[in-house]
Amino acid sequence: MTTHYSPQAKGYYQAKETDTGYQKAVGYVPASTLTIEDGDIIEMVKVPIGAVVADVLLLTGAFGASVTADVGDGNTDDLYISAANVAAASITKMESLGLAGVPYVYTVADTIDVTLEGANPADTVAFALIVGYLTGVDITP
Repeated sequence: MTTHYSPQAKGYYQAKETDTGYQKAVGYVPASTLTIEDGDIIEMVKVPIGAVVADVLLLTGAFGASVTADVGDGNTDDLYISAANVAAASITKMESLGLAGVPYVYTVADTIDVTLEGANPADTVAFALIVGYLTGVDITP
């Protein structure tokens, strides 16, 4: 298992911790830039302390037979999307708000990651992750 980084995950936050409101971060990996194996993790976008993820969208080309993707963070690899079929080109939307429908607030900065599982994921596939999140908003009930 190898951890890879999209340029957006390695370089910068999309929003500063002082920003308030809805933020959108996009991570993109061009085709033929990674050698991917079963179980590899690709850190796609960073989220700051206090972020509340509201939406996640995974766009992929065809990774090949029996390949699935999880989308999560450093704590839970399938927090937002679990075992999405990415054998063919696809668009997969977040399944829930994370933990049983309860909004998840990041108490430390983290990355939203894609984990590819299955036999021999294709290396020549471009893919993107779009993450929408709120910052500077108190969601305490």
